[in-house]
Amino acid sequence: MFLPSYRRAFTLATGSPTMGAMLISTVLDTPPPSHHRAGMLRALALAGLAAALLAPQPVSAADLLPHEASYVVRLGTSPSAPSVGTARQLLGKDCGVWRLERDVRTEIGFSASLRLTSESELRGVERDGTLFDYQLRRVQNGAEQTIAGRVSVAQNGTRADLILPSRPLSFTLPAGVVLPVSAFAFVIDALKRGDTSFSFMLYDAELTSDALQVDGGVAPADTLRPARPDGARLPEGTTWPVEIRFSRTGANARPLFTVTLLLHEGGVLDRLTINTGLLAASVDLVSFKPLPRPDCPTS
Repeated sequence: MFLPSYRRAFTLATGSPTMGAMLISTVLDTPPPSHHRAGMLRALALAGLAAALLAPQPVSAADLLPHEASYVVRLGTSPSAPSVGTARQLLGKDCGVWRLERDVRTEIGFSASLRLTSESELRGVERDGTLFDYQLRRVQNGAEQTIAGRVSVAQNGTRADLILPSRPLSFTLPAGVVLPVSAFAFVIDALKRGDTSFSFMLYDAELTSDALQVDGGVAPADTLRPARPDGARLPEGTTWPVEIRFSRTGANARPLFTVTLLLHEGGVLDRLTINTGLLAASVDLVSFKPLPRPDCPTS
């Protein structure tokens, strides 16, 4: 049947890692990872911007720019593509921690009688690239789901402790999994060094509650969609056109989706295109506000 495939493709085309690495939640028709299967109801998936940036080894996020950014989500990539929702990302700095917030709200009409409304709210705190505490709230057509989690990274591996709607769940992930805020810093540091490609695993809190394999690099400038005339301008600084492929971990895993975007050296994103092969969605920056850094003691 075409509709489940359409839903799955649209989920991946409009949801986060990214930001994404951040877009729309719908029902995933593919099975969840093996350690999620027992007793678990159908998983709700959010693919998005949050799923868009990832990395392997804890790194310093000192050069990231605390900010709040708002986006418009469109179904398709043409200049006349219809708006189907909004997204917001906040990257805030407190003494000793980074705060990550992502909100996505969408409403999609598939037909006169079939309409999908989705909300996703992520609230996370990352400490030193080794600990990520988060809460995720998702609502699809009025049905609400919440997940709370703690992901801790050590040299010998990564541990995830989750509270799912049905039960608690703990599992281990390979060493080298990178947490969401550290991922921004890792990718940006690689690009500043002149690296043209990168490959790593990221803990994805929004789409899979699992690790995703990410392979990406610098893309030709003409890969990006043209800037929209009504969009906001990025702050001054270096930017890179980037293309990233997101896959489940494991041998011969096919990409779930690809993302092209313009990445600012402070971690601000713009001109995202998320493509599943069947569907594409575009995400454009509409407002940007820098946030203050705290005056923290040095000892």
